[in-house]
Amino acid sequence: MKRVLMVAYTNYLTDARPRREAETLAARGDEVDFIALAEKDHPSEEVVNNVRVIRLSMKRYRGAGGLKYILSYFMFFMKASAKVAARHFVRRYDVIHIHTMPDVLVFVAVIPKLLGAKVILDVHDMMPELYMSKFGIKESHILIKLIKLQEKASVLFANQVICVHDLHKQVLLERHPSLKNLTVLLNVPDPHVFGEISRVNKIDSRNPKFIYHGTVAHRLGLDLALDAFHNILQVIPNARFNIYGDGDSADEIEEKIRILNIKDSVFFSRKFFRVEEIPRLVNGSTIGIIPNRKDQATEYMLPVKLLEYVYMGIPVAAPRLKTISHYFSEGSIAFYEPGNVDNLKNVMLMLSQNPEYCFQMAGKAQDCIRELSWQKIKESLFKVVDN
Repeated sequence: MKRVLMVAYTNYLTDARPRREAETLAARGDEVDFIALAEKDHPSEEVVNNVRVIRLSMKRYRGAGGLKYILSYFMFFMKASAKVAARHFVRRYDVIHIHTMPDVLVFVAVIPKLLGAKVILDVHDMMPELYMSKFGIKESHILIKLIKLQEKASVLFANQVICVHDLHKQVLLERHPSLKNLTVLLNVPDPHVFGEISRVNKIDSRNPKFIYHGTVAHRLGLDLALDAFHNILQVIPNARFNIYGDGDSADEIEEKIRILNIKDSVFFSRKFFRVEEIPRLVNGSTIGIIPNRKDQATEYMLPVKLLEYVYMGIPVAAPRLKTISHYFSEGSIAFYEPGNVDNLKNVMLMLSQNPEYCFQMAGKAQDCIRELSWQKIKESLFKVVDN
């Protein structure tokens, strides 16, 4: 049994990856505490599936200000550092497990490490590429140079580093050749939440239901999907688009729905949902939409929503981007050229009108991920922690 303290600038209940890892460790008998952001209508401390969640008195910043993001990270860093040190003196954790972003958050573990604890850095996103995408700045910008510097310091400080897929690992090794203890943990659906891989069902071509859930941000292209959906309504008036999520671009998406005059055909929740609610929300959808634009960050994204759709037997339309193409073969998902609204519309329309093709395609997609089960991947998590 290990005593593990996880830290993340996130809302615990709605963030699938860190929650899955925390609850997986707790399920095998480890003592797991988790320091996170405040969540509305939830106490500052509670036990969730045997994980003690400690919420700091600050909320997640959402907006377009790069400096405000950094300030919010800094405030969380200071509060988390104090909380980590105070709890370590009492609990004497074996492992401090830090989930990014930011990478530099790993240094909240300085005092525990000096006192003998080991440190894991779990890198969810490639921070330099994400900032270039999010704020439209070039690699030569001083901010990106500083972000790369903090990434290097962070991965070298940690005893073990976790990344999210094979191509992510390649980039980190290219940037940091001396990095030795690097493990890939794919962000696959938790079987305790999603059950076993679902049987593929035939779709209803007369009343297609498109689905998108998760973060709403410009780089993720939801506005492009709405443009495509608007054109589809001219052909299939009964089509529906359900959007479950929130994010920096939520206001723009609401305005887009108003301008296109498609409010009667689109549901937009404007909020995130607990991980265990996702299967209920997604169930019964006809086609999952991944509308990511193409840029430095999205090339290296393997969207968890894509894996969840495939897991539940829902056929997927996705952009032909590097990481998605690495894991999914031709014919397993319906590829389109990223950023091309007409191409996306045609793919969505083709899927809506071809139930048999969708049935076969969804089955091939499940074949692609059948070996990527959390039951197998969690053994790598145990190995990292136990080492």
